[in-house]
Amino acid sequence: MKLYRYRTIDSALRELDNGSFYFAAPTELNDPIEGYLKIFWQGDAPAWEGLLKNFVCSFFYSLQTYLLVSGKFYAAQKNFLSDLHNKILLPDIHQFDNSPLSRTFAELGETFLTANSVQKVVEFYGNDEIKCYGREMEFILRTVTDDACRLCVQKCKDLSLIRYDFDENFFDVEYEISFAELKGISDSERKRRIDEIENLNCDLMESGLLALKLNHRSSTAAEYTLKQRLLWLRFIFPRMYVEQLREIMYPNGYVVCFSDTPTNSAMWGNYADNHCGICFVYETETLDGREFIHLAAKSLEVKPIKYSVQFITRNFFDTLRHLKFIRVEDWLTGKGGVKSYKLDDTTAGEYDEDYHEKFYNKLIDWNHEHEYRIFLSDRFYRYGDKFARKLRYSINALTGIIFGLRTTLDDKLKLIQKLDRLGKSVANFHFLQAEFDDETQVISVREKTLLTKIT
Repeated sequence: MKLYRYRTIDSALRELDNGSFYFAAPTELNDPIEGYLKIFWQGDAPAWEGLLKNFVCSFFYSLQTYLLVSGKFYAAQKNFLSDLHNKILLPDIHQFDNSPLSRTFAELGETFLTANSVQKVVEFYGNDEIKCYGREMEFILRTVTDDACRLCVQKCKDLSLIRYDFDENFFDVEYEISFAELKGISDSERKRRIDEIENLNCDLMESGLLALKLNHRSSTAAEYTLKQRLLWLRFIFPRMYVEQLREIMYPNGYVVCFSDTPTNSAMWGNYADNHCGICFVYETETLDGREFIHLAAKSLEVKPIKYSVQFITRNFFDTLRHLKFIRVEDWLTGKGGVKSYKLDDTTAGEYDEDYHEKFYNKLIDWNHEHEYRIFLSDRFYRYGDKFARKLRYSINALTGIIFGLRTTLDDKLKLIQKLDRLGKSVANFHFLQAEFDDETQVISVREKTLLTKIT
């Protein structure tokens, strides 16, 4: 089958430099909801306790890292917020087993699970009946964050990272909520009440940050900075932690995008520099009823995008058994070493299917693109570097170029010269021209005759 790839002139020239595709991460594509999974949390008490233990250990690690680094490097204070996202979750706390942190984590986890706020959460959600989605998960973590903060600050005092006279209770937010009341209401009503509380709490936190900025003269510079960072941690940590819980569920994956039509005016405008660019024509090979493009040392299947109003839905606790970079027992083991039944769950087929399918699903708003993709799995984390994601394709796959309505003569010449250096015979190559048909008022494509010899 023929596939079309809309490009600006610059991107087209880069793609022809060495005949390679660049596989883009979902965050590099133009849809911010690209690769989105509708994640929920539903599990028994040991699963929730395992997650909450990781939460408090991750909170402590973020706080300790800031305190240790900022003591030596002043710039770390300024970079703290921007760097936090990459350091906020510890997928495997046992990576520190040969350091004093291992005992600290064990103590923090067990102590944290005895806190009243934590016990209420486990009692309410640990019955394996309630599906909890993103915003509600942030709310859950926010209800226990103050206890996590106090516990972690005290541990930092014990380690002489924070002065003993520092008052960590400088800004308290009490959650006016009864889990008993939530138990007797519908899912939609529970969501409404939780959203109200979350909105109020976030407003209060922001007010606290503003107050600190406006009234910091009463504190020393170091105390003021620590209060500001600590309040920011309490404010933003639950949200960022939930974001990273989503991210660890599946390995990274990367894609190259095509279309099955070369005549879509909107795509010429969006992806080909307002019709000044070009559209590559690629030919796939059919094997066993499926379409492939040959790349360096491998052949990758080309599959169409599914356009739907529904996202793939997945339970976080069901995915943990399939992650190779964590000790899943730690995540699914609660107080007293009690293990979750999720350790025995067998959903490998569903997990693998969802991992691939999430890269082939988009909202129905995008269906005008008629998109096809090549997907590059990164289960073994070999393609994190952008240069590693440039893979050469078979030169035979590229069969033509369609010039846009506004492609200049000079740009056409540059492309023809690049093709010659790539080793493509211009005489056997298809050059086509996009044109607007006045009668039908649509874009059409016609074959061009180029009597050009490269010397």
